[in-house]
Amino acid sequence: MSKVGTESFGEHLLSDVARVMQDADRAVHAVLERQHLSHWHPASTAPYNQDLELRVAEEGVMSALPFPCRQSNTGEWINVDLGVSLQIQPLEWRAWQRGKSPDPSSVVHF
Repeated sequence: MSKVGTESFGEHLLSDVARVMQDADRAVHAVLERQHLSHWHPASTAPYNQDLELRVAEEGVMSALPFPCRQSNTGEWINVDLGVSLQIQPLEWRAWQRGKSPDPSSVVHF
């Protein structure tokens, strides 16, 4: 292989290695972000206009709502599946990590 061919091969190899390292870095960041979003956060830090899973307390029992909720720009909580307002005071939130809730007709309104 000529010197020019060797240099070209070396440059190509380095570019492939750099691409693989960038892909690995993106994958690690994605995993860390998913892990962070899977943890519960105080309700006071909930983002607006994003599908969230909420924890609420009812009669001293804490439970997660079985449907995605969204906080509007006005601070109102909405059942995403039904598009209706919820009269709740959530305690914690995390990113909604499931698809659409199993059966919107079975949703209990608070």
